[in-house]
Amino acid sequence: MRTLLLCVIALCSQVMSMTAQVTGRIEYPHRADYEDQVVLPVDDKGLVIQSFAKDSKEGKRYFKTEFYSTAMKLISTDSILIDKGMYFYSDVVESGVLYTVLRQKDGSFMIVAFNPATHKITTTDGEYTRKGSMRNLVIANGSVVFSSTQKKLDRIGIIDLKTGNCRFTDIHFPKVKDKNIFVLENTVIDNTIYALVGVETDVYLLRLDMQGNQLGANNLTADIAERIISASVSKAGNRFFVTGTYSKSKKGGAEGIFFSELKDDKFNNIKFYNFLKLKNFTEYMSDRKQAKIERRKEKAEKAGKEYSLKYLMASHRIMTDGKDYFYLGEAYYPVYRTTWIGTTMVTTFAGYNYTHAVLVKFDVTGNLLWDECFPMEPRLLPMYVKRFVSASMKGNNVNLLFTDKNRLVSKLFRNADGNVIQDRTSEIIETDNDDEDVKKMRYSNSQHWYGDNFLVYGTQVVKNSKTGERRKVFAVTKYTIK
Repeated sequence: MRTLLLCVIALCSQVMSMTAQVTGRIEYPHRADYEDQVVLPVDDKGLVIQSFAKDSKEGKRYFKTEFYSTAMKLISTDSILIDKGMYFYSDVVESGVLYTVLRQKDGSFMIVAFNPATHKITTTDGEYTRKGSMRNLVIANGSVVFSSTQKKLDRIGIIDLKTGNCRFTDIHFPKVKDKNIFVLENTVIDNTIYALVGVETDVYLLRLDMQGNQLGANNLTADIAERIISASVSKAGNRFFVTGTYSKSKKGGAEGIFFSELKDDKFNNIKFYNFLKLKNFTEYMSDRKQAKIERRKEKAEKAGKEYSLKYLMASHRIMTDGKDYFYLGEAYYPVYRTTWIGTTMVTTFAGYNYTHAVLVKFDVTGNLLWDECFPMEPRLLPMYVKRFVSASMKGNNVNLLFTDKNRLVSKLFRNADGNVIQDRTSEIIETDNDDEDVKKMRYSNSQHWYGDNFLVYGTQVVKNSKTGERRKVFAVTKYTIK
């Protein structure tokens, strides 16, 4: 009995709340010379904060890059002149180098590459189409690869980082209107571009070389009834996989996830799983909503039908323990705000609301071995599809870290059965000074940095309780879960 009691106490100690300590903080005065700070962690190599000068001269202004150590100590600062109209567009970390993409409305762009090892900055300038989008940016082999839509035409763009030259491969299919073609996702694996392309109701796999020459095109969905909503290609070990979401209906969001090996450029053992077949998928909901869904499921089953919920899912790359494979997806839906301007009702997009995430273990043939769902509520509604959860293999187990409202969360899932063997949460405190309180915090954001370390940043109004002094700052705070 004593041994059993000690085991229970030990288990409970693994799931209790832990403390998060402020282990670093950077502040920028509100009325400083630079604004619009962008916080860009570079794994355990350090932290980059980039900002734009408020003042400009002859159509130019400075763009500053500051590099901090993991202890939040300033290591280097460098500034370059950019066109006044340039704004932050995207960032990618590849092989330890941070690439920042700046764009402006006339279609020109600049790619700023910062190498933490040398503290050096290199830039690539180029032109692009004014109304064209840039999606799915990937840096590989000295090139930026992205998908784009311009005037209802989808294309794969390739930018040479040395010269800035941009070339395109337009995507056409015989007897299909260009407006019915859309690149769902593109990536680069083993020096080959893999693009998953929606062609009317089908999904094709296109392969291109790094010069944009097409190597092959295969219809992945010719023999399946399900409609693929989203998809991505991953390489785990020496195998290729396609994962994403699907629907059995012609319209609306996804009804579940699919998992398939990609063999000879075709689906191999594709398996589909309704969201409601996953364990605890609706646990984030109120008891009333869960009961309502259960009633609808039972009614549909009696009628010989399958009830489903419509969701969007931000899928991560497949992970492997060397034998089996792990899928992670974050569920979200778009939020719209309706306002009245005089007698006119205006509806605007307000961002994406994330509700929960799902972790699933598959074997190589797509059989579901176990699944776990858990709620997540980020502080903000991002305006683009974002992945809030950081995932990695910790030994053979799966370690997930993310921020949830005012909490920092670390979950360790056991490989064998998916049970949570370590669940650490900690409330976010605002400063490391007992005499100071954050009275207001606007535009706050948070993300996992490295290890058990997180970043929380945004505009704050800080008050000193002893002196009564108030100051408005942009603050970046490092938290470490102990």
